[in-house]
Amino acid sequence: MIDTIEALHKEKFEQWLLFGQQVLFTDTRISNDIIPKNIYKYELQENDCHPFETIMIGKHITVNFEGTILSYQPIQLNKDHYRLIDEGKDIEYLPKKNISLLQYIHKNEKLKSNDEIR
Repeated sequence: MIDTIEALHKEKFEQWLLFGQQVLFTDTRISNDIIPKNIYKYELQENDCHPFETIMIGKHITVNFEGTILSYQPIQLNKDHYRLIDEGKDIEYLPKKNISLLQYIHKNEKLKSNDEIR
């Protein structure tokens, strides 16, 4: 469990495209108390019969927890705060090196600034 700001900033995250948006992934739970205000946190559930096959995203996963997703933009969930995932269609594992949350935030703020200038 990552439960301090210091540990969160030391963590290196995988970069993914999930439902077409760039997100960060770690296989560790992260405390809600340390998530920055401009970042959205979700948890992934893996298939009971096929470990490491991602099947669902939600606000909180209690059974078959696979990892945590951090996103600069919200991910649309259903009214129960979950969404099914077809790993073959909904996830693209980016070959880029792992990055910190601060690097991800900086990159997204820079992109947002460039969009606002246009």
